[in-house]
Amino acid sequence: MKTCKVLKICLVFVLMAMLMLSAVACGSGKIAELEASVASLQNELQAEKDKVASLEGDLQAANDKLAKYEAAEKHYDFYITLGTLPTLYATLNAYTEQNPNTYMWFYRGNTISYMYSAPYINYFPTQSVTNAYSAIDYAQIRDKVEEILAKEPNATFHLYCDDLRVRFISDIFVYAGVDFEDLQVTLLSDGTGTYSIFDGLDNAKWASQPATWQSELQRFTEGRATEGFTSPYDNNGQAMELQDLAFYVSTFDNVDYWVQNPDYLLGAGTDAMAAKSSMNIVAKDPKAMYNALDESTRKEYQKAVLANALVNSTTLTTLEQAAAYFDEQLSNRDKDVVLILGTDYDTLAQNQFYIDSTIAFYTPTVSSSDPTKVIYKNQEYTITAGATTVTVDGKSLTIGELGVYLFFKGHPAYPAQQDLQDYFAANGIEVLPHRTPVETLFWMYDVKIGGYQSTSYLSSTKGQTEFMYELPTASAIVQMKNAGFFDNAVFFVKPTV
Repeated sequence: MKTCKVLKICLVFVLMAMLMLSAVACGSGKIAELEASVASLQNELQAEKDKVASLEGDLQAANDKLAKYEAAEKHYDFYITLGTLPTLYATLNAYTEQNPNTYMWFYRGNTISYMYSAPYINYFPTQSVTNAYSAIDYAQIRDKVEEILAKEPNATFHLYCDDLRVRFISDIFVYAGVDFEDLQVTLLSDGTGTYSIFDGLDNAKWASQPATWQSELQRFTEGRATEGFTSPYDNNGQAMELQDLAFYVSTFDNVDYWVQNPDYLLGAGTDAMAAKSSMNIVAKDPKAMYNALDESTRKEYQKAVLANALVNSTTLTTLEQAAAYFDEQLSNRDKDVVLILGTDYDTLAQNQFYIDSTIAFYTPTVSSSDPTKVIYKNQEYTITAGATTVTVDGKSLTIGELGVYLFFKGHPAYPAQQDLQDYFAANGIEVLPHRTPVETLFWMYDVKIGGYQSTSYLSSTKGQTEFMYELPTASAIVQMKNAGFFDNAVFFVKPTV
């Protein structure tokens, strides 16, 4: 095809030459006409050159795609996560990379729906759809690595795992035959646990970590070549034995550490703080990762996220219904949408004080001392005595009724008990499907939030939190509060008896 294009270009040049000779023979009367013909032929010539350049570009793109595919055939991404936030990080990155050799296992089976996830993500037999029954068997993941190495000795691997699960580096990959320095590792922040680990790195603990890590690597490097060697670790545990080493391990060139808010890593001893600049900490915002997905990929990701809303639902039976449900409830409403974040407290007795405080906070109420004043969200507004509405931020709110749409998003493992559900229904509070990870709703919709302290706040934006139940105690949440992240929030504190 390219040869034909070149011949055509040469023919254009010959025709141009013949036209010029004809112009001399015919006299000056036809020069203008011939010049116009030459100009037209020059345009055709340029068009042909452009087509050739386009074809060459297409060929280069095809070659690049082929090279990338061939490289992918030898490169494997493994995502092994237990916490909700690391699992969201993992799936967002898997949808971004779209590596056909992607293997994934996550403990909290209701974080995403593996049955509806991308076809290039391969799952292990122990993957479950629930938290309660997610089986754990790290040995089978190790077996898969060994199987790949047996077929492709030059295969390369990238491990993505929770920062609390440093043990997976040695217990799965080094044990299987991958040298640590040849393994690419990305540690994914567990959330509040990340900051607690950093706060616990006093000088003595930091000083001991190089020797501890080298001993760990030596044990598995030598052990894999020793007949009868078995891992000293439980194949069915939480795999947190080496969690304190996360920040030290991140000082190696082949390890990155994704943290949402590195600025809040402040509480370690002086030596760890001094070494912080040598840690490969990457400020990674999952909402930005979600927004960076192209439209079609984002829709596919939404399927995997929203599909768990169908589990145990008596009203939602299809993915289309689940997507429509969230859109109808959380977007384009005439009043603000507010999500109450639950925790392992799941009964009415445990929640009533906080729910009543939240309802009162969002209900415009005439001041008991001045009938021309209305209190809403702890702010005072002037009305005409006897008025039935008050205008707040351009919205007309009915006095004595909820000024927002309130939703309760229970903890994935602790759905609201029946007495609490009945109380919500009686007070106009909608209970969202508890299996859907609330962080994803922060990314997909414009909502305000509040409730019990949670890792979820790390995925929020400044000003999004309007209330919190009790003063925070978790290290990261305290650091955020001290930094002014929750300056406009109200804290509902239960009186001590």
